[in-house]
Amino acid sequence: MELIMANGTRERIYVGEAKIKSRKGPVMIAALKTQTPLFGIHTPESLGFKVNPRIGELDEIGPEGSYLLQLT
Repeated sequence: MELIMANGTRERIYVGEAKIKSRKGPVMIAALKTQTPLFGIHTPESLGFKVNPRIGELDEIGPEGSYLLQLT
């Protein structure tokens, strides 16, 4: 799959699987040409975690896949 970036460049996107603690789920991996490694927050959030910048760890915020639920 290909992603068109805001600056018009085209980047490859791959699908993989991530495991955080005991939870596993699908991830999108972008093959970007950067000197600095990038870390997206979509994967931890989709598995029910958020980044806690004060302690540099992941906090559990809900059950796995909870972002898919919508209450009306």
